Amino acid sequence: MARTFVCPHCFRRIGHSEVSFVCVTGRACEGDSALGAADPRARSATCGTCGRVTTRRVCGRCHDRLPEGYLEAPGKMVALAGPAHSGKSTYIAVIVHELLQRLGGELEAALVPCDDETVTEYRERYERSLYDDNAVVPKTVDTRDSRPLVYQLSRSRRGAFGTSRDTVLTLVFLDTAGERFTSQERIETELRYLAEADAVLVLVDPHDLAGTQKPAAAATAEAGGRLRTAEATAPSTDVLNRVLQHLKGVHGIQGNKKLKLPVAVAVTKLDLLWPQLGANSPLHRSRAPGAVYDAEDRATVHTEVQALLSGWQEQQVELRLRQSCSDYQLFAMSMLGAAPRGDNLGLGGVRPHRVEDPLMWLLHRFGMLDRGKV
Repeated sequence: MARTFVCPHCFRRIGHSEVSFVCVTGRACEGDSALGAADPRARSATCGTCGRVTTRRVCGRCHDRLPEGYLEAPGKMVALAGPAHSGKSTYIAVIVHELLQRLGGELEAALVPCDDETVTEYRERYERSLYDDNAVVPKTVDTRDSRPLVYQLSRSRRGAFGTSRDTVLTLVFLDTAGERFTSQERIETELRYLAEADAVLVLVDPHDLAGTQKPAAAATAEAGGRLRTAEATAPSTDVLNRVLQHLKGVHGIQGNKKLKLPVAVAVTKLDLLWPQLGANSPLHRSRAPGAVYDAEDRATVHTEVQALLSGWQEQQVELRLRQSCSDYQLFAMSMLGAAPRGDNLGLGGVRPHRVEDPLMWLLHRFGMLDRGKV
């Protein structure tokens, strides 16, 4: 069977015959016959019109540029899901910033944007709002024309006898409007990236969990610093159920069989829940720095979130995961460190807490991190 790849832009499966080179000069050499006949499995090709060498390969379906080396090492793809108020936009802004400024150096991992659109979109929509203007990220508009941010996270792992092995994770952040998760039909017809994901991260808003105590001040603030409106939305638990149902359908899971792909479920806005946590709760402490997967810390946090869900009478969340997934973990994190007031952040700015935990678990699952404590 011929090998196929998932385009990180349009999420369609393509074969080598649907990949082609394009000239670095752009439209001036569009349709060059030499480039059209070049083998896409080669690292480069020479334009017959202008004579320039190009390494640019594009998807034949959407015509967007594929990341360098993508056909040789397509890596893994992580999908992000959650309702409108769960903080997906804020999570994207913070986790990319952390990888670029702190976590990447800690892990000795390079995060590289795969196209100019990713650089511009992240800078203008996410980084400028959150880190320059000290304001919340603007609400995601429900449109079919939204483009994903595509990054490659690469890390060299040291092996025996001085050898090293390069591993690559393709991080595709499609900031999907929460309205698209309001029905099973919309998920099936509009969210193609879920079907092709190698792992899924579902964000859960604690406001949707019936047993959580909501302080008066915090109840007026959302992930984007806005009051909830009557717009179409969906509680986090409904979104989780729809995502799991969709994944089981596209992967042909029937009967008592379970999904094999990793599923991470993270309760966001942890800062709102700190008053409810015991003084010794592991959620108060930060992850110990280091380029290893701390299995002991992961197990402790997972158990703590289990206990919180049980105390909130939300056992159905984990029961659904346990029945549907063979590989899942529970997380809790705060992207901002404190609830915004209106559209502005607090004086402390962005103070993330444990936002990297789901990514660390997935890096371990994908063989990019060594295991630490047992």
